[in-house]
Amino acid sequence: MASCEIACAEWSKIVFLSHIHKETLCLWLMRIDTDMIPNTIEDDLERIIKQAGQVLLSFWGKKLHRQQKRDGFVTEADLASEKYLIENLTELFPEADFWAEESGQAGTNNNGYRWVIDPLDGTTNFAHDIPYFCISVALTHYDKPICAAIYNPLQDEFFYAQEGQGAWLNGQKIAVSSVASISQAFIAFGTPYSQDKRLSVVVPAQKLAKTARAVRYMGAIALDLAFVAAGRFDGVFFVHLAWWDVAAGMLLVEQAGGKITDFNGDVISPSYQTCVSGGELVYDNLYKLLAFRDEI
Repeated sequence: MASCEIACAEWSKIVFLSHIHKETLCLWLMRIDTDMIPNTIEDDLERIIKQAGQVLLSFWGKKLHRQQKRDGFVTEADLASEKYLIENLTELFPEADFWAEESGQAGTNNNGYRWVIDPLDGTTNFAHDIPYFCISVALTHYDKPICAAIYNPLQDEFFYAQEGQGAWLNGQKIAVSSVASISQAFIAFGTPYSQDKRLSVVVPAQKLAKTARAVRYMGAIALDLAFVAAGRFDGVFFVHLAWWDVAAGMLLVEQAGGKITDFNGDVISPSYQTCVSGGELVYDNLYKLLAFRDEI
């Protein structure tokens, strides 16, 4: 009888929950078990990502072998950084699976937790000795970033965000800029891997060049997003990049008080095709320029 009563009670909960808004129900079903996440995750992640930065710098300025792949090329620096990150993040939080740029998806935990890793964002810059690149790592729960770190090893800048705890740069809290108009804004943009799709961002960039204070293409979107979070860039937009390019940066922007969606105003997910981000007023203006572009 007791077991029957328990079963009935649980069924009543499900029936009740079925009347709740769909998004609320999904959030309840995918609620985060914070007890699983290490209490020292910020310090440990900083240590790990900075050591991966040292791995990268051991290749900096050297002639690198470039192995062609579908969306660009990979170097031994990318591979060495990714290997170090996967090994050490596994030790830090073995309950999480992986989605890394070079090795793809791996793991059998199936509990919703996953590390999303770009071991070297800005590979082309790095290979050409251009000092604008970073490492990007996000811990996601059912594809929602809950912890993020981006590290610029040349400047020793460690950007960190955790859900509900703000965004930080080397221990100092950061916030998006409060620029009120495009005419005052410093905007970055990113181009897709595919050459035949690059005009989809070049055209709006040309329009912005006539009205914005400055427009730049830097070549490392994760670092661009970190710069938006820190108020260095006022906004950024890009298309047809990958989940590892944006997963950490989107949490940084959100926790720094900014906005980030696709060009239609929808939440960024692993299958996103477009992205626009910035402080509220700049975001609103960029969104109006980019929304529902049929050539994307």
